[in-house]
Amino acid sequence: MNTDRISFQQAQQQFCTWIREPHSKVPQTLSLERMQVYRDLLLNNVCSFIDLVYPVARSMLPEQQWQTLLEEFFQKSKCQSPFYNDISLQFREYLTDHQHPILHQYPWLAELLQFEWLELYLDTLEIEDKIYTQTDLWQLRTQVWVLVYQYPVYHWTINTTLAQVEHVPSAIMVWRNEDDQVCVEQLSPLLALLIEQLNQKAMLELELSNLIQSAVANLSAAEIQTQIKNLSKFLIKLQLLRQSQLFKSLK
Repeated sequence: MNTDRISFQQAQQQFCTWIREPHSKVPQTLSLERMQVYRDLLLNNVCSFIDLVYPVARSMLPEQQWQTLLEEFFQKSKCQSPFYNDISLQFREYLTDHQHPILHQYPWLAELLQFEWLELYLDTLEIEDKIYTQTDLWQLRTQVWVLVYQYPVYHWTINTTLAQVEHVPSAIMVWRNEDDQVCVEQLSPLLALLIEQLNQKAMLELELSNLIQSAVANLSAAEIQTQIKNLSKFLIKLQLLRQSQLFKSLK
């Protein structure tokens, strides 16, 4: 009985190996034709999941090169999950964790994959409402993601071509609004710093002032207060900051 179990396990292992490596030996107990149908089905499912999540990356890379990437991922990755969001994340991690040569050939690709995956992540993420505490604290209404990119991948579409790629460093904020829409806003370096700190914790206005003073040298008290007002107006306009008597006094 133990021998049968081992034989079954060996056949199962051969089956899995052949699915990933179709040039390997076909298990004797299985039909090559049926094996090929099953492999094609699995590969097509994985490819369709990844294509769905990364449409811009897929459109910008040469078709054969993209397909080769998918085949390589299918063969070499240790993907265990059947869910498309997990598969798409593991595809991105497979390329970045292994420092795949294609990331050097296209230095913008890692950023593009991250941004496209983040759009999916935010679209499916359950975001808990923040609990407001002290009224004198600056608190964001929801979680945001502050990202620094070397390429403006957040502007690219499926119609963007390789000839249009430009190296333009920038910072952006990404979040999901109350209508469940994924929003993107470009930030100045100072706004990126302040919002990233607010995203981590609620802050007193004095803490924000000190942060501005440490980030930008030689600002007067009046100039620091102007930056505080600009931050308040910017976040309130985007409905990311709770309006209280404190913020009304800044207008």
